[in-house]
Amino acid sequence: MRPEELERPAYEPTETSPIVGGPSDSPEYRCVVVLEPIQEGENFSGASEPVCGRGLIDSVDGVSLEALYLIAEFYDDTDCQTSLIEYYGAEPCSPTVSYGRADLREDGLENRFASAEGFSSCDLITVYDWSSYTGPNYSCGPNCSSFHALNDAVSSWKVAD
Repeated sequence: MRPEELERPAYEPTETSPIVGGPSDSPEYRCVVVLEPIQEGENFSGASEPVCGRGLIDSVDGVSLEALYLIAEFYDDTDCQTSLIEYYGAEPCSPTVSYGRADLREDGLENRFASAEGFSSCDLITVYDWSSYTGPNYSCGPNCSSFHALNDAVSSWKVAD
């Protein structure tokens, strides 16, 4: 077999995620981060400091979650069990808007993610073994119950429509 025959085709999502707005309210302890969209031609975006706790989280760094969209939620276990962190953004994913975290060490969560859900038209989740969206990667739709070989080995991620 030739190497190009071993290459897997790019994942194309077949599901559509619901549009979900803030604030965050959950009995589980988790963190919430507000992201800026990744600008065209860029790989990095700005982000707030994580705000963590149980119950209602209605603002992050003085920004009300009421006017923001839930972009993605990542979990410590497969099958979207044990929420770790929720990411919010100012607009849903679209052909010109995507989000990501180039280095999960900034959130204190490197090598912790095992599953995720995408929201607000963020239908393609891609996780990477290394920071800066490099290394082995895995892509899935908005209901990603496992990252398989990359469970607990995620160092960066991106979502797109």
